[in-house]
Order: sequence, then C-alpha cells, then structure tokens
Amino acid sequence: MLLSLYLILPVFLVIALGVALDVGGVLPRQTGSIIGNYVLYAALPILMIHLLAGASPEAIGHGRFWVALLASQIVIYSIGYCGEFFLGRRGHGPAAAIALSGSCCNAAFMGLPVVMSLMPGNEEALVVAGLAVISPNVVSIPCQVQLEYMRPSAKCSKGAFPRLARAVLLNPLMCGTFVGLALGCTGLGLWGPLDRAAAMVGGTTAPCMLLALGLDLREKIRVAFSGDRPMRLTRLAGAAFLKLVVNPALAWALLDLFGVTGTWLAVGVIVSGTATALVSYVIAEIYGQVPEEVAMIAVTTNVLNLASLTVLAGLLRTHGLL
Repeated sequence: MLLSLYLILPVFLVIALGVALDVGGVLPRQTGSIIGNYVLYAALPILMIHLLAGASPEAIGHGRFWVALLASQIVIYSIGYCGEFFLGRRGHGPAAAIALSGSCCNAAFMGLPVVMSLMPGNEEALVVAGLAVISPNVVSIPCQVQLEYMRPSAKCSKGAFPRLARAVLLNPLMCGTFVGLALGCTGLGLWGPLDRAAAMVGGTTAPCMLLALGLDLREKIRVAFSGDRPMRLTRLAGAAFLKLVVNPALAWALLDLFGVTGTWLAVGVIVSGTATALVSYVIAEIYGQVPEEVAMIAVTTNVLNLASLTVLAGLLRTHGLL
C-alpha cells in the first residue's frame, strides 16, 4: 500500500502546486482555464493520435474490454439515476446530473496521469489509458441529449440533436481519436519526425492537466458552497461511494467476467476508480441542473481520490496486476 501511495502521490502534489499558485495569486486568474483549453484542444488530441497511431488493430479492437468498461459506467449511471428519481424524489433533470457525477470518470485529467505514474514506461498501459479517455462519453452524451430535450425551448427547436451531434463529432478529442484509430488500424502510423513532435506535445498533457485541475479547484469549491441550501450529507456520501467504490468494483468484476486480464484489467479498474470528471459540473451548469451539488460531489471525490486510488492500486498489486 505504501508503494502505491509513493507512486500516486506525485500526481496530487502537482495538483497541490496548482492550488498553491492560485491561492498565492502568482498567475493570472484565467490561467487554469487557459491551460485546460490547451490540453483539451491541442495536447490531449495530439497525444491520442500519437498513442493510437502506433497501436495494433488487435489492441484497439479489444471488444471484451470495451463491453465491460462501458457497461459498468452505464450501470452506475442507471443506479444513480433511479436512486435520485425514485428514492430521492428528484426530477429527471437533477437525477440525471447527480447520476452523471457518480458515473462519469475523470479519465483524462486524473486517470491518464495516474496510469503514467503507476506504470512508467509501459506503452501498452498508455494505449489502454488513452482509449479509456473517451469511455465517459457513454454516459455524458446521453445525459446531454436528455437535458437538451428537457429545455423549455426544446419542443420548438428541431435542431437540438444535430447541434449535439456536431458538438460531439467535431470535439477535438474525438477528432484526435478518430485520426489515431484510422492511422493505427490501417498500419500507416505517423511520419517519424511528426510522431516525435506529437510525443513531445503529448508529454505536456499530464502535468498541464493536473496543474489546471489545481488552479480551478478553489473556484469549484466556491461554487459548491454557493447554493441557498447545502447538499444533504447522505446524498453527497452516496454519490461519492458510488463513484469511488462501487464504480471500480463493478468494473473489476465485469472485466474479470469477460476474461480481460493483465494491463487491460488494471488500467480499466484504475480509470473507473478516478473521481468525478469536471465535465459533469460544466454540463450541470449549462443546463441549470443542481450545479452546486455536482460541484460539491466533484470536489469531494477529487479530494478523496488520493486515498481511494492508493487502496485500489494496492489491491491490484496484491493480485499481481501492477
């Protein structure tokens, strides 16, 4: 367990540096957003192209891995949604937002750096982690579609679905993934100098993601405590438990059930065990569905993630998977 903590701790120290820079006012206030945009629109898509262009078609098309990983997130979303709607007696909008916060993994900003730290130099692990970055779309996109059509103006607007489709298909991360998949599946790969350049840019992804997370954390805390009514502790604890404990446990069980082993299983479990993705808060804010509660869940799970990932990595190491 101590070894797992030793390997994961640097990830959170970079986040702490971002928090310190923000509190100290060393950098302009918009620095976190600027760095985050650089990662999302440039570094991460380029890293995806670099990783997938050099991957074999067999690795990319690991069907059992995809079925298990995506199914686990869909099941977790369904549990959160039904729990909020039927037991919590919330409307469809708040139920969807809370369910998303309990199922949408921070695969890019947390999963990728943690995998890099736990498995340094493991190219296969990087490919798997890169592929897993797009997995939260299986819950975030349907949630957006539902919230889009719940808008009061949605009945009069016939362009909601095409607008969402364009937003997804033209997303830089998705474009980078498609390009990388095409290069990898066809065996074309990247031209040598271009591949090395892509590796250099992609190498900035992890530290920049973590720094941006730290720089924006205080703002998320402010939003979390800005609501008129504080979030009920039972709801917060339930969402955090669903995200940090049930999600990776279910992913592990399904991956094992479908015969996924080794690095693929370990990375799938680690990614599933990451905290709530900040995109959940963005979606909740855009559609006006309990953004303060979603921000509180995101902040809480990201703070607790050091402990939960350390335990998870220790269990994977005990089973010989790390």
